[in-house]
Amino acid sequence: MVESSAYSSFSPFFREISTKELVDYLVRIGYQEDASPSMDCLKRLHYLHPQSIPFENLNPFLGIPISLDTDSLWRKLVYDGRGGYCFEHNLLFGAVLRKIGFQVKSLAARVLWQLPPGKIMPRDHMVLLVSLEGVEWLVDVGWGGNTVTEPLRLKETGIQITSHEPFRIQKRKDLYVLSIDIHGRWEEMHEFGTTEFLLPDYEVISWYLCNHPESLFVNHLMAARTLPMGRITLKDNQFSRHRLDGKTEKTILGSTDELEQVLTEEFKIHLPNSAKLKERLNDCINSFD
Repeated sequence: MVESSAYSSFSPFFREISTKELVDYLVRIGYQEDASPSMDCLKRLHYLHPQSIPFENLNPFLGIPISLDTDSLWRKLVYDGRGGYCFEHNLLFGAVLRKIGFQVKSLAARVLWQLPPGKIMPRDHMVLLVSLEGVEWLVDVGWGGNTVTEPLRLKETGIQITSHEPFRIQKRKDLYVLSIDIHGRWEEMHEFGTTEFLLPDYEVISWYLCNHPESLFVNHLMAARTLPMGRITLKDNQFSRHRLDGKTEKTILGSTDELEQVLTEEFKIHLPNSAKLKERLNDCINSFD
C-alpha cells in the first residue's frame, strides 16, 4: 500500500487502457454521451455499470482462477459477457475513469455487513476515491446486492439520497463508515481509510477469497444486478427481486435448468464452459433448499 494523499491520472500498478478498450467498455454498459472528467459523466457511468455488468462469483464457485491484470479483466467482464466481484469491478472501473481523465485512488475496506458481535473481517473489499474539482467522492460499483448507484460525497455527514437507497458516511477517528438505510433501519456496510492500495494487496486477498475452504465465494453461488426498478439478487437457489417501493419477491429455484435460466436471462451472464457447472449448480439445489 502507498501512504500518499496525492491523486494521479494513472495507476502505479495497472497499465493505462487503450482507446479501443475504453470504447468497448462504454458500449458494454450502454453509455452514449461524451466521456469527460465531469460530475455528470461520473454519475452516469456509476449508474449504468452495475446494471450492465453483474456481480457474480462463478469463477471461485467452480474452482476457476481469477486474474486481476488488465487484459484478463477486459476479456472477462467486457468481451466475454461475464461479471465478477469487487476487485474485478473496481479495478476495471478505476482504469476507465483514469483513461477519461479522473483522479482516482484505490482503497481497501473492512466489511461490517451483518457480522455477529466481535467478529473482525480482513480488508477484503475494494473501493475507489475520486477527486473532482476539489471534492472527494466514494465510488464503488462492486459491492453486490446493495452496491451504491452513484458517487457519494466523502465528507458529507448527512443522508445522501441516490436513485435507490439512502446512504450515509460517518467519520470514526481516522476511518469512514458507510451505512445504508434498509426500510428505515441503518445497516453498516464497511469501513475504510484513505491509504492507497496496490495490485499485489488485492491479489493476496483475492487469492484467499477464491481458495480458502471457508470462503463464501467458494461455498455459495452469488449474483446481483441493479436495475432501474430496484435490484435482483441470487444466493444459491434463492432468487430475489427487491423493488424500489420496498417490496421483495423471493423464489426458490428447484432445478439446475431454472438456475441456468436465471443466471443467463436475469443476470445476463454468459456461463463459463466448465465441466463442474452442472454439478455445482446441482449442489445449490440439493444443499440449500
